[in-house]
Amino acid sequence: MPRFYVPDIAYKVGEEVVLPPEAIHHAMRVLRMREDDEAELFDGNGKSAKGTIHFAKDFASVKILETAFTQENSLKIVLLQSLVSNEKMDWIVDKAWELGVTELIVFPADRSEVKLIGDKLLKRIERWNKIVVSACKQCKRSALLKVSWLPSLQDFNPEGIQKNFIMIPQATLSEKAEEKIESVSFAIGPEGGLSQREIQLLMEKGFEPKQLGQFVFRTETAGIVAASYAHTLWDWN
Repeated sequence: MPRFYVPDIAYKVGEEVVLPPEAIHHAMRVLRMREDDEAELFDGNGKSAKGTIHFAKDFASVKILETAFTQENSLKIVLLQSLVSNEKMDWIVDKAWELGVTELIVFPADRSEVKLIGDKLLKRIERWNKIVVSACKQCKRSALLKVSWLPSLQDFNPEGIQKNFIMIPQATLSEKAEEKIESVSFAIGPEGGLSQREIQLLMEKGFEPKQLGQFVFRTETAGIVAASYAHTLWDWN
């Protein structure tokens, strides 16, 4: 069933929701949908609605037949990801969402080779958010991954997060889950790794150096492995 992102609207059974222009184009020109075809809407905050699509001359709408709310994972996972190349960042955003990461915070590391400022930065953030919406449409998850930009690692505040880890080689190997936690963050360096200054800064904020297994992961893989690790260790009922 085709899914469309329609935020900031209260879904109510029996009412019609007008689709945004991009969704109308996709329904008509790409999917070639017809009158009364089934469609699903989601608002990015866990709410969704199913109904039938209707076309008029200048707009299209979905008449809602049922609504639902999907509870996200109880474990909050924050990925503090250093800025890397555009292609790798796109992949990280897509896979982080699939792996249940709650929030992705991107920051310019000392060894980041890519620099983003001004309009270029705004366009990249816009692209990352579009990737999240596209992934939501395909994977049937109704809550969007929160993607934000952190100008400086110094500004990160770990308050309220129960466990914070720096993913670096030669650190302590992963631990066993002795008790369930509700939130965790992982800091991931760029291709050249986090600098000693950044590692020291994070440790002063309460981060623990951590290594997952005996191998060294690439920057675009490390966060995904960390998210899987967190779900295995702490996301249980």
